Amino acid sequence: MKPLVSVIMVSYNTRDYTVKAIKTALASRGFKPGEVEVIMIDNNSPDDSVAYTKKHLPQVKVIANTDNKGFGGGNNQGAHIAQGTYLLLLNPDAFLESDSLRIMVDIMARHDDIVSVGPQLRYEGGAMQQSGGYLPTPLRVMAWMWWLDKLPLIKKLFPEPYHVFDLAWHKKDRYPEWLMGACVMFRKSEFLTAGGFDDQIFMYAEEVELYRRLKASLGKKVHLTTKTKVVHVGSVSTKKANAYRLMYELQGIEYIYVKHYPNLLWFIKFVINTGVIMRIILFTLMPSRRDTLVEYKKFFKRGK
Repeated sequence: MKPLVSVIMVSYNTRDYTVKAIKTALASRGFKPGEVEVIMIDNNSPDDSVAYTKKHLPQVKVIANTDNKGFGGGNNQGAHIAQGTYLLLLNPDAFLESDSLRIMVDIMARHDDIVSVGPQLRYEGGAMQQSGGYLPTPLRVMAWMWWLDKLPLIKKLFPEPYHVFDLAWHKKDRYPEWLMGACVMFRKSEFLTAGGFDDQIFMYAEEVELYRRLKASLGKKVHLTTKTKVVHVGSVSTKKANAYRLMYELQGIEYIYVKHYPNLLWFIKFVINTGVIMRIILFTLMPSRRDTLVEYKKFFKRGK
């Protein structure tokens, strides 16, 4: 039987998490045998992720890369060999509930005007996790980088921020413009027609750039559903501070402007550089945040 949905997982040095995530996908209810396939792309892990998976989970298709192709590059590889009508991109530290996959497939099947769906994300302890927002227009990036969207009165001017940090927002079904790539579903045909991820973005912000292209080409909605919840541990591959991830995200945003809005690149660089300088000043005054300070300083050493 041809698969209905292909679960694609990009792993790097996270064997135990990866195996757990794969097992939650294989345990999905509401499908006939053969309707769910799992594809693991390993980005040259130094651990035994590939050997272990091949031995203990032989039903999983494994691509073993000899270098690290990043999140976007790995998912693109999986999408090209996937047989399913739908693609679920699942992080190796994201664990599906037994009905999660069925719920997301049914939403996509019933609503042709939805280009992508993702679940409500939770941390291991049950706390809500921020998982989406709106495309990074110049004003939204400025509000985010300059902390304007955190000021009680000013933040009302930005009802649709780039990152939605208000956890109450995540408690209802929403239609944001992008979703975190930890657990998101697309139609394979639409994902490939759009060209998949731009692998010039190694990690962080690649999903934002993809959603921007999908909106421009198809004009369909993105759906955050609260009908199912998925635990996402977060950052198990990098084990780095938030500032490390932010630095990559800022580079991704700059790339988005180089690619799509070159005339505004000067402005977005000014906004980002100013925001980084503000953070360097702040964390210089906080000795306990030295690791964070180091990451921000690295931002200005790129290419040197």
